Amino acid sequence: MAKKKNNVWQPWLLFLISAALFVAGWLMKSFPIFIFFAFAPLFAIADQAKESDDLWVHMEFILLALFTAFFASSAFNSSHLIAAIVQAIAFTVAFLGYSFAYASLGSRLGKFTIIFFWLGLEYILLKLPWRNESIFLADAVALKPSWLSWTAHTGYLGASLWILCTGLLLYLALFKGSIHFTWLGLTLALLIAPIAFSYFMSESGINRNDMISLYTQNSSIASRYSKQGELVPRTAAWISVAILLLAFVKVQTRKK
Repeated sequence: MAKKKNNVWQPWLLFLISAALFVAGWLMKSFPIFIFFAFAPLFAIADQAKESDDLWVHMEFILLALFTAFFASSAFNSSHLIAAIVQAIAFTVAFLGYSFAYASLGSRLGKFTIIFFWLGLEYILLKLPWRNESIFLADAVALKPSWLSWTAHTGYLGASLWILCTGLLLYLALFKGSIHFTWLGLTLALLIAPIAFSYFMSESGINRNDMISLYTQNSSIASRYSKQGELVPRTAAWISVAILLLAFVKVQTRKK
């Protein structure tokens, strides 16, 4: 499956793989295992984009994959078409932001930056008035509360981080040349460990209603979550701002 060079994987093929995995993940909400693998091809496209003159071609494939994902989240209900387009455009910015920051800061900037940007965007959506209509990545596993008891400590969107990190490890395992079995083992460990850990926890996790309730100031949930809120995306949002500011300063310094 793996190739000797990352660019052997054509972006259109990576798009098709990602889109198929997103559709399977969103439509199989009772067992959404495929959603954990869907981001790996998008990380590979982003890897190609940063070294290519066809940045926008690569971003178009990412946009199409994300549109497919958000549209599939509503089971392809046509009334959600516009919302799917808007959210796909918004979250493509996470990949664009990475390309911009990479051009300024160089190889020191890893793919985890995309995860920071994605979670930061989810936090922005959560703070906006249309949070009730927004689709969060964590919603893909919302029907598996038995997997998510640990979100009592991270917040509901900790599940978004889980999905994104699993996808990143799978990208490192399969789309960086030959198959790397160490990364593949870590991918499986990250996928399984939170599920196993949840079965040993006595407390219930945070669900979408809890999160929305807190951010509309109608919360009646546990005090710990009320104090820290969505700690994971809030932290990611601040880190994202710091990365973009550093990249902007770097660009301005070069101009001088």
